[in-house]
Amino acid sequence: MPFKTLVLLGALLLPTALAQSSTMSPERELLERAVAPLWGPTSVRTTVLVRQSPADLGFALPQGSRVVGSVRAETGNPDFPGGVTVYFDTRLTPAQVDTHFARVLGQAGWKAFPLPPDGPNPEGGFLPTTPIGGRPYYREKPDQRLTLQTRAVGDVTQVTLSRQDLPNLAQELRYARTDGGSPFGRLPRLLPPAGATVTPRGGGGGGDSVTMSAGIESTLSRTALFDHYAAQLKQAGWTLRNRADTGALTTTLWTLREDGRERLGLLILNETARGQYRGIIGIQGLE
Repeated sequence: MPFKTLVLLGALLLPTALAQSSTMSPERELLERAVAPLWGPTSVRTTVLVRQSPADLGFALPQGSRVVGSVRAETGNPDFPGGVTVYFDTRLTPAQVDTHFARVLGQAGWKAFPLPPDGPNPEGGFLPTTPIGGRPYYREKPDQRLTLQTRAVGDVTQVTLSRQDLPNLAQELRYARTDGGSPFGRLPRLLPPAGATVTPRGGGGGGDSVTMSAGIESTLSRTALFDHYAAQLKQAGWTLRNRADTGALTTTLWTLREDGRERLGLLILNETARGQYRGIIGIQGLE
């Protein structure tokens, strides 16, 4: 086929391909692109439900709740399980929210996930400046984990409810029952800088790996913020091996010893806006 014909064919096909993404409203297209996980496979399909909870949730939210919306991620990749997250507000207190879900989840076949002695809040990683309530649950066949997080804001309780497929559920349960802690307990406890606001935004563990992300608001520069957390990692026995600063991103690789084995540590700081950061910390097995 002549080169000019190829160029013309490409020009004809390009508008068609671009038009496929324009079948939804511009606002929904932007929202679904924004919430799609950049670190996941390209096969992830993200769906946003505005002011709706998914029809297959399987249990009732507290009466009178105001649903902000839901985000569903679906993929056929077993290394990236799918799930759905529901955001809603309620006039119930965090304790009353816990009581509600202990009842309705028990009726729906969910069981309370084993907790560390000091409760459901993260034992390690980025420690929040505002305590977050709630607790995790699980069910088998299908193997899934449900995480409930509550935060009191004025006279309203903001609730984030995440249900995720968990292929390694049996392993997670063995670890929790044996060690009495969440996977985040493997991460060093990272205290926030003075005057900062730190909000954990999820994560998880499986096999030899554990990852946590957090939103950080601070007047510190990215360099100073990194120095703050790096000092705590070094104190915990982590050794810095590599650092790269590219644009608004600082990526660092560390090594550490855990259970007599060498592990790879990761600390990433992404400056999303002036004074606002997204932090990621993780551990990956090397053997």
